[in-house]
Amino acid sequence: MKVVITRTSVAAGDDCFAPHRRDIDVSDESSIEEIVKLIVDSDYLPSICGGKATWSVQSKKILAVVAQQWKRPKMISNIELLYELEDLDYSDSVLRIHFNYHAGTKPDIVFNVLEEIDQCVDINNAS
Repeated sequence: MKVVITRTSVAAGDDCFAPHRRDIDVSDESSIEEIVKLIVDSDYLPSICGGKATWSVQSKKILAVVAQQWKRPKMISNIELLYELEDLDYSDSVLRIHFNYHAGTKPDIVFNVLEEIDQCVDINNAS
């Protein structure tokens, strides 16, 4: 499966390369968590001086929060149980994943807010 990755810029000098697209190929059996971890481990996301960059990950749905100071991404809820590939930004065997930069915002705060939003969206869609 092809995965198209994009991210927001981290500084004005970074803007000229936006949306920082990169294409990768992964096994069709890869989980969302495995794909996110693969991207994080590939050094796609820039390191920030001070080591406190926070990113949220989305693909039509909120997937995870990544923090430069964390060893691994923190997935929102039980993403693998809640969503099928077709629920995400996926078509023609291409999965699109976007990373939003939250500067130095504490990653636990970003995670808690996004998880709360995700739960509200799920509740509203269930009605």
